[in-house]
Amino acid sequence: MVTIKDEDVKIRQIKIGDNLKLTGRLKEPQSAKNPSQFDYARYLQMKNTFSLLYVEDDWAIESHDMNWGWRFLRKLNDKRNEIINIHAKNIKSPMLEILGGIIFGDDAINPDEETKTNFINSGIFHILAASGMNVTLIFGIWFFFARTLKLNYRFSIFSGILLILFYTCMTGFGPPIIRASVMLTLILIGKLIDRQTSTISILFLVGFLMLLFNPLMLYDIGFQLSFVVTFALILTAPLLVFDFKYKVMNYLLGACCVPIIAQIFAAPFQLYYFNTFAIYSVFANIAIIPVLSLVSFVGFISSILALLPLVAQKICYVADFVLSPFLTYIVNVANFFSELPFSIIYFKKPYLLQIILYFIFVCILRFKLKNKKILVSLFFITIVFLLSFVPLKNNSSEIIFFAVDNADATLVKSPSGKYFLIDTGKLPYLNATSQAKNIIVKYFIDNGIKELDSLILTHFDSDHAGGAIDILKNINTKNLYVVDSYEDTNLSLDIFKYLKNEGKEYNVVSSSVQEIYKEKNFSIKLVRTEGKFIKTENQKSIITLVETESEKILLMGDGDIYTYNALPQNFKEDITIHKVGHHGAKSVLNDEMIKCPNLFIISTGLNVYNHPNNETLELLNKNGKRYLRTDYNNAIKLKFINDKRNMYMYSAKDRRFLSIK
Repeated sequence: MVTIKDEDVKIRQIKIGDNLKLTGRLKEPQSAKNPSQFDYARYLQMKNTFSLLYVEDDWAIESHDMNWGWRFLRKLNDKRNEIINIHAKNIKSPMLEILGGIIFGDDAINPDEETKTNFINSGIFHILAASGMNVTLIFGIWFFFARTLKLNYRFSIFSGILLILFYTCMTGFGPPIIRASVMLTLILIGKLIDRQTSTISILFLVGFLMLLFNPLMLYDIGFQLSFVVTFALILTAPLLVFDFKYKVMNYLLGACCVPIIAQIFAAPFQLYYFNTFAIYSVFANIAIIPVLSLVSFVGFISSILALLPLVAQKICYVADFVLSPFLTYIVNVANFFSELPFSIIYFKKPYLLQIILYFIFVCILRFKLKNKKILVSLFFITIVFLLSFVPLKNNSSEIIFFAVDNADATLVKSPSGKYFLIDTGKLPYLNATSQAKNIIVKYFIDNGIKELDSLILTHFDSDHAGGAIDILKNINTKNLYVVDSYEDTNLSLDIFKYLKNEGKEYNVVSSSVQEIYKEKNFSIKLVRTEGKFIKTENQKSIITLVETESEKILLMGDGDIYTYNALPQNFKEDITIHKVGHHGAKSVLNDEMIKCPNLFIISTGLNVYNHPNNETLELLNKNGKRYLRTDYNNAIKLKFINDKRNMYMYSAKDRRFLSIK
C-alpha cells in the first residue's frame, strides 16, 4: 500500500494500469497491541497487502503499457469520473455524494464527516454505498418498463442482464454488488432456458464461487452482511406475502417488512463490529425506500445516456433537476432521525456464542411453533441466550498497561469494579483519531464499562494527557485529578477551556498525600513531590501508589531519581511492582529503587529519545530484575486474586491476553 505525499495536480496524473517508480520508506503495518484496538495489519492482510510504502516526491510514472484488461478498467474509470463531474455541475454536496454512492459505489465520492455521521446515526449509511438492493431495483424497474412497452420477453430479460453487468462494472465490483449481480444473472438465465431455480442453492453457489476466487473475501464485512441478509430475506419470503384486497396494501406491507427483517439479521454484525445500534433505522429505511428506487434507476439510466457526448450535459441536467428534491428528501430524513434522542446506542461487544444463539433463535421463529420439539428447543435456547448476559462476578483487582507507543495510559480496576485511568496516551497527529479514542474508549465500550471513577493526569505533556478531552467526551468520568504546577501549553489550555465550557470540576494534587479511593484490601493514593531538586514538569508528575492485599504498585509518571527521593516514605516501602518513570529514560532508576520490587514495567515504543535508555536496562539486567515492555510485550495485564499475581500480554495473533509465566 503506497502513500504519496505530493502536489494534488501531480497525483491526479496517475491512472489505472500505470507502472510507477517509487522511492520511499518501507515498513510493516502495525498489528493491534491492545484489546479492542483495530488491527490494521490484519485488515490489510485480508486485502492481500503486507507492507506500507511512504513516498514524498521521489516518484515518476515509468510506463503506460497495459493489457486489454487494464485498458478496459481505465476507460471505465475515466468515464465514471466524467459522468460524476457532469453531475457535480448541477447538484452540490451532500446530494452529490448520495447520488454518487448509490450509482457508482462507496469509492466514488467521499461524503463529509457531518453527512456520514447523520447517515450512520439514522441507520441508512448503507445507501451511500451501492449494494445488492440497487441491482434488484434497477433490474426491477427496467423489466417493469420493458413489459409495459410490450417488448419481447426474452429481449427484456437479456437486456436486463446486460444492464446489471454494466452496473457491476461501474460500481467497482464490491462484494454485495457481485453477489446480487451473479445471483440475479443465474436466475434470469434460468428464465431464458425455462428452468426452475432454487434461490437458496444459487446463493450458496455464488458464495462458493466468490470465495474460490478470493477466500479472504470471507472476512469482508460487506460480504458477510450481504449474504446473511439475503439468506434472511429468502428464508422469510413466505412471511412477506400478504393477501389483502388491494394490491397496493400488499406491496406497502411487504416493503415495510423488508427493512425490519434486514435489521433483525444485520444487528448482531453491527454490534460485533461497531458496538452500535441505530434505534430508528427501520423507520428511516421505510421512509426512503420508494424514493431510493427512483433515484437508483433514473440516476443510473441518465449516467448511461451521459456516455453519449453530444447530449450528456442536457440529459444529466434534466435527470438532476428531477432527482434534486428526492435527494434533498433523503438528506432531510437522515438529519431528522439522527437528531432524535438516543438515535444511536452503544453496546458491549457480543460474544460469538451469543450471536450463534441469536441466529438460531430467529431462524426457529420462521417455522410453525405448534411442534413440541421446536417449542422446547426455542425455550432452552432462549434460557441459555439470556443467561449469557448475566455478568460473572470478578472480585480481582487488575491493572492494564496499554501499549500506546512512547506514551502512558494505565487502567486500574478495584475488586468491586471501580475503574481508574492514569494518563491517556498521545495527542493525535494532525486530523487522526487519538489513542484514547481508538484504544481506551473502544475497550470501555467492548467490555460494557459505563463509568470511570477517576481520571488522573500525571502532567500535561502530550504523551500523557493528549487524549484527555476524548476520554472526558466519551466516558462518564466522576473525578479528574491534575497536577498543581504546570506550564501554559496549547494542550493544557485546551483541557482547561473544555472543562470550563462543560462546567466540569477537577481536583488539584499537591505535595500532601491524597487517598482518592479505598475499599477492603485496596486503595489508591496520589502525591506530587517538591524540593530543592524538583524543577522540571516531568519531575513534578503526580505519583500514584496502588495497594492490594499483597502488592504495592508504584507508578512514577515521568518522575526520575530526584522525584523518587522526595517521595513520602510510605510510597517507597515494600514496593513489589514499579512502573518505571519517563519510559525508561536515563536517570530514572538507581540501586536503591530496584532493591525491593520484583517486577518492573516500561511503557515505551518507537521514538527518537533512546527510550528505554541502555543505562536503565543494564541496571535491571545486572541485578537480575524482571521487566516487561509495552513495545515488546504489547499491552500488559496484571491480575491480583488474594495473594496471587497473574501476568498476561496481549497477542495480536490470538486476539486475547496470553498468560506469562
